[in-house]
Amino acid sequence: MTVADTGQMGEQVQFKAGDTIYEQESASEGVYMILDGQVEIWRHEGDTGHHIASLRGGELLGEVSVIERKRHSVTAKASKATTALFISADAFRKSFADPLVRHVVHTLATRLRSSYAIKEAIEGTTEPKAHHFKSTKPTIEGHSRMVADKLLTFVELEEFPFTVGNIASADGHCVIGATSLKVPLKGVHELTDNHFEIVRRDGALWIRDLGSMQGTLVNGEKLSKYAMNATAKLRTGRNHVIAGGPDSPVRFLIMIPPKDDL
Repeated sequence: MTVADTGQMGEQVQFKAGDTIYEQESASEGVYMILDGQVEIWRHEGDTGHHIASLRGGELLGEVSVIERKRHSVTAKASKATTALFISADAFRKSFADPLVRHVVHTLATRLRSSYAIKEAIEGTTEPKAHHFKSTKPTIEGHSRMVADKLLTFVELEEFPFTVGNIASADGHCVIGATSLKVPLKGVHELTDNHFEIVRRDGALWIRDLGSMQGTLVNGEKLSKYAMNATAKLRTGRNHVIAGGPDSPVRFLIMIPPKDDL
């Protein structure tokens, strides 16, 4: 992170892709107004990661914790090179006479409306409604902290077959192509170089294990060349995919929106 003084308004800060802006449960020191770039909001429950939102230029970050004088309830990470204006907590609280407060109220109202869907999705009590999907296309994201820390955000699935596997990456970030996702997990043997693929068949999407040593779990169903099945159909909504066995830290979430034109 780099910092530039902008006077009384605050400090201009810059983050590289992959930088953590603040961690869940860390002390709230101020508010960030995103000027350019993209920030991902994550909530971690143990080793499970939940991607809450993607924030871009013009949006505020961390204002709820400052207003409520509480620790951060989520983790914020830059998924692209990001420039933001950092305003200290004290300065932000004094600014409520400023028109900026209208932006704050709008932001809080928007997040409040979506918080119920987020809570339901985390607890698994219901399937998210159509308007809570991140995209009209199928998406894949990390569902364990190990994968989320590398992938940072979600990936739209547009071309099939789409292959997922391990890779050696110098910068430690995922390599994302039109038909593949490679996650750099050195020494993590649960995820092989070409572990599973997502294929389109009979108007639906399926997972196919590609002969990995430890297999693939899809919504609790074991796929392997040594098991009864090597493929499993993905359902509308949330699909939990694990590379390896039930205790593997390599976990993905694949979202299939309703009425997707497959």
